[in-house]
Amino acid sequence: MNSSKTWKSGERCQRPGLYRCQQCRLEGRETTRAMAASAIFPMCDVCPGGDATWRLIRPDRPRE
Repeated sequence: MNSSKTWKSGERCQRPGLYRCQQCRLEGRETTRAMAASAIFPMCDVCPGGDATWRLIRPDRPRE
């Protein structure tokens, strides 16, 4: 399991929630994607080619 708060395209999501593309953020764009547990992180639709690095910005809360 990835112990950091960032994941690369192709890795499996361990924590469901809202993720932000780090490269887009560095370039002044706000690209986010909601991810479900066990989903595979995609490439960024906005960045020109290459793998994306996704950072967890808001985890889903467990339902009570």
